[in-house]
Amino acid sequence: MILENSETGEEEEVPNYPAIGHFYAECVASGRLPTNKLLVAAAKRYLRMLEMAKDPKCEFYYSPEHVVDFCRFGERLRHFESGNWEINQVDADGNPDPSIILEPFEIWIESACQGFRRRLNGTRLVETAFEIIPRKNAKSLRAARAALFELCCSGTLGPEIPIAAATAKQADDTLFGDIVKMVNNDEDLREQYGLRVTKDEITRGEGKIFKLSSQGERQDGLNPSLALFEEGHAGAASVYKVVDSAFGARPNAQRRMITTAGYRAEGPAFDLLKQAEMVLIGGMEDYTLFAAVYTLDPEDYQNPETKAIDWERLLTRPELIAKANPMYGVSLDPVKINASVLQAFKMRPDKRGEVARTRFNLWTGAGLTLIEPAAWSSCYHKGLDLSQFIGMKCWIGVDLGQVLDMCAIVLLFELPNDCLAVFGQFYLPEASPTAENPDLIDHLALWEEQGFLYLTPGPLADHDLVRSHVEQFCEMFEVQVIACDPHQAHNTVKHLWDGNKPVMIYPNSAKTMTPPTDDIIGRVATQRILHDNNPVLSWMVGNTHGDRWPNGTILPRKEKKDSPRKIDGFVAMCFANGCRLDPTEAKSAGEAQGINTDPYFHRGIIGFDNLVGENG
Repeated sequence: MILENSETGEEEEVPNYPAIGHFYAECVASGRLPTNKLLVAAAKRYLRMLEMAKDPKCEFYYSPEHVVDFCRFGERLRHFESGNWEINQVDADGNPDPSIILEPFEIWIESACQGFRRRLNGTRLVETAFEIIPRKNAKSLRAARAALFELCCSGTLGPEIPIAAATAKQADDTLFGDIVKMVNNDEDLREQYGLRVTKDEITRGEGKIFKLSSQGERQDGLNPSLALFEEGHAGAASVYKVVDSAFGARPNAQRRMITTAGYRAEGPAFDLLKQAEMVLIGGMEDYTLFAAVYTLDPEDYQNPETKAIDWERLLTRPELIAKANPMYGVSLDPVKINASVLQAFKMRPDKRGEVARTRFNLWTGAGLTLIEPAAWSSCYHKGLDLSQFIGMKCWIGVDLGQVLDMCAIVLLFELPNDCLAVFGQFYLPEASPTAENPDLIDHLALWEEQGFLYLTPGPLADHDLVRSHVEQFCEMFEVQVIACDPHQAHNTVKHLWDGNKPVMIYPNSAKTMTPPTDDIIGRVATQRILHDNNPVLSWMVGNTHGDRWPNGTILPRKEKKDSPRKIDGFVAMCFANGCRLDPTEAKSAGEAQGINTDPYFHRGIIGFDNLVGENG
């Protein structure tokens, strides 16, 4: 490919980066290169956008020159730390060559991020670029290239490139520290572009690369041209929100997050993953979002019957490592990584969850969550709305929890073809410890704004509000049962019982919870339970752990007893589903509380205190 060098004015031959990116996308889209469904969808979308871009009436076009500029700059940079390149790359004298060579998947990513341009003004179409990729797949190198190109060659006036991390130390230890090393180890780069390095920033003229954390003082007046996020899990939520709110002033601004999967289904990265799934396979379209997700499909590693992780299947097949890691054989030594993964299966079962997360990008919650977030997400049914079920049979589960805790109402409806529809409403005292948890504050505020969560005044759970909503549901639907937990619901149960509502007490034990739990797990695996993408319920499903006991029973539980990650919605769903499957497992409110069912007692002759038995 012959292009004119804008710096020298001379023509020179350069690699045909756009053609390489196109070829990679074709290999993925056609299945010639084994990957996963999300990446296949991303590659097909990329090829489709290239065709669209040829139409003069399309809102965007494709600029190969921008792709070449970026990739040429990237390949002029040098490795700054030891790695497989010392073996794989040698110069004419046989010495290790530190020059960076872009891999086809990297060229494809940059072709999408840099190549698509708005026809109106020539600015980047992609505003949010999102990569989920396992460790040791050159995440920091890609982010460093993007930051340095933006600072040195983008043509942006006074570019600002924040390196966003949960803490300044995290930025130093990872991405910002890596960029500093790259610049300090390349004298030619520093001299050519006049770069200056301090402990807090890298500057060129009025432009700068700098650290940004939720604890920092740089948040006011932020005007990023490119924002880079170091991982994207729960601790990064606050700083992500700050950067997100600062976007809009620069027409060419872009956010880039390059991350591994997290321990839990929460945080900016997981939120972006859900958006990516909606765009790639969910029928929605947003051309300003690019996503490349390197992971496995569930059928690669799940037991086909139980849908649990089959550890032998996951950890003993080298082809799965290659499938999830695009730098396999480049920055990843096949012998070493195969041995370390196999060791987790044979000798270190305590490391299996971590290996699944960091080597395969599985959001497993250390492998103990009952339902994987991706499996639950696949049950989202676009257009599902509670108003569609007015007058239909309904099973309600209510988990009132502690007086300082979350409350949950879950509604189940039966659909044709042995399917269920599930909806949830959630309540939390705004002065409770959970509401003040710094890792959850942003999520809770968003969920309240979206209408999925009620934040109630004070420190105590508003059981009266919960009860009033249950009573409203009884007016809207043909409620078969209101299944409550036996520990915190006495007053609420009494009011509902007095109101002739079909309230029942459902025991929260392994014996009674196993059938509804197994039924839900099976339905998720076969997509026979549909939901409306309620983020609170999705969060709680992803928080639910459980161990299968020798007798086959299982009791849903939190990861740790004092964990702020709630499971009330899943528990309430099991209450409702348990009564639906076998009403005899529940007790009537009167029987459970020792209430005398003699009609004279319901005429107020004896007070409530006398109606409550030993369990009251």
